[in-house]
Amino acid sequence: MCDNPWPHNTVLGILIGNSIGTIITIMTHISYVPPTIWPVITSPMPSIALEARHVTKQFTNGTFALEDINWHVRAGETMALIGESGSGKTTLLRLLNRLDVPTSGEIHIHDTPAHDKNPIELRRRLGYVQQDGGLLPHWTVAQNVSLVPTLLGWSPVQCDTQVTTMLDLVSLDAEAYRHRYPIELSGGQRQRVAVARALAGNPDIVLLDEPFGALDALTRIDIQNQFLDLKQRLNKTMVLVTHDLREAFRLGDRITVLRQGRIMQIGSPDELMTHPSNTYVESLLKHVLSP
Repeated sequence: MCDNPWPHNTVLGILIGNSIGTIITIMTHISYVPPTIWPVITSPMPSIALEARHVTKQFTNGTFALEDINWHVRAGETMALIGESGSGKTTLLRLLNRLDVPTSGEIHIHDTPAHDKNPIELRRRLGYVQQDGGLLPHWTVAQNVSLVPTLLGWSPVQCDTQVTTMLDLVSLDAEAYRHRYPIELSGGQRQRVAVARALAGNPDIVLLDEPFGALDALTRIDIQNQFLDLKQRLNKTMVLVTHDLREAFRLGDRITVLRQGRIMQIGSPDELMTHPSNTYVESLLKHVLSP
């Protein structure tokens, strides 16, 4: 405890004068007040939205797509999966929504084993954007976007309202685009519609399998900017598969580097840049650092 520099009941006169000689005397009674000790408030750790526990996937020909994967994604986080072709990133994504099943180990979604969930119901609760968008060619934009809400039993009025909301969210004019067919859209517009469809059922988890890979450079940057805006506004848990490490660095909160079915490193962009775990990760980073 600090000593009180002023004796109790001491009276201090403070004289404040101005240029014409007016003097104001302020009498102040000084007494010791012990310091306030505030409790330390800690923020709770984000919950785990997705988790792989000792997951291995072996194909019938004996090839291992994934070997003993231990991995998780926090709620509200964007995790980028990066690796060469055959590294296992798309296989991991498919295991998350039960398009495939592990040979051993478990996938957990919000701490519940995925194998305990009905696969159809599970997929309706997870947003999913395929490599080519995966829009149904003979359905209009409105029908594509409202697919999951319809399957979830929303009323026609609710579906129609959600179509307008989702198209506005991805910067497409609802009245101009809702009656168009996918063939009438540009590549960037089709990907925006695919993202709108993935979000239409209001999932808390969205899986994206190289959604921007087929776009030209300028359109890709534009869609990436749109993605960053949605990420900030919606706070969804997202897993993004990409071949492009620059894209992973730009869009991901953390990055998982995969090689031949094994995890090489998991970390934030800064962690990978400052502490690459091995020569393979270092060689990938040269692509980011090169002009």
